[in-house]
Amino acid sequence: DLEGVRTMLQALRDERPVAGRVVQFSGGEPTIHPRFFDILRMATEMGFSHIQAATNGLMFTSLEFAIQAKEAGLHTLYLQFDGVTDDVYLRTRGEALFEKKMQCIENVRKAGMKICFVPTIVKGVNDHQIGDIIRLAIDNIDVVSAISLQPVSFCGRISRAELAEKRFTQADFAHAVIDQTGICDPVNDWFPLSCVTPFSRLISSMRGAETPTL
Repeated sequence: DLEGVRTMLQALRDERPVAGRVVQFSGGEPTIHPRFFDILRMATEMGFSHIQAATNGLMFTSLEFAIQAKEAGLHTLYLQFDGVTDDVYLRTRGEALFEKKMQCIENVRKAGMKICFVPTIVKGVNDHQIGDIIRLAIDNIDVVSAISLQPVSFCGRISRAELAEKRFTQADFAHAVIDQTGICDPVNDWFPLSCVTPFSRLISSMRGAETPTL
């Protein structure tokens, strides 16, 4: 309920030495919560400077919903985006979704928010479309600010043969990008997340206040 969410958000704001300023609502699907807009407004009022929703984007096929979310304080969609053709979505999500993903992008653009594409990559299912996803992001760079590729994570029982067949590693991804786009080097152009720590520390010094670091 709303008060339960408030308690969790307050715990994040009360963190020390650096109070939490960024929050991502996830689920399941957070946009179907009956008080989604109230939760966004509450997070804004509590001082969160960046608010994300991890979403399949279906509710944002309504421009009215997108505008309301923006007005309530949503900044970014962490958008499930597995590929650029419906055959991929039929295999990963069980229905044709590409047209709806593109409608979501257009409505988010009109509402004035940003999107981070989040493809779940499975070898033999959509790894051949990594380059296409990157090109689509570049074509929509005014609204798509990032791509967070997530190699599939297997849970529960799975045969070693199936695991070997579908497993996709970060090294596989680095090589797929160069093979499918030619825009980077798989050895020299990849850095760990912690490489941003010096910049975070610089921002802390400039602001005179602590910021999170990795």
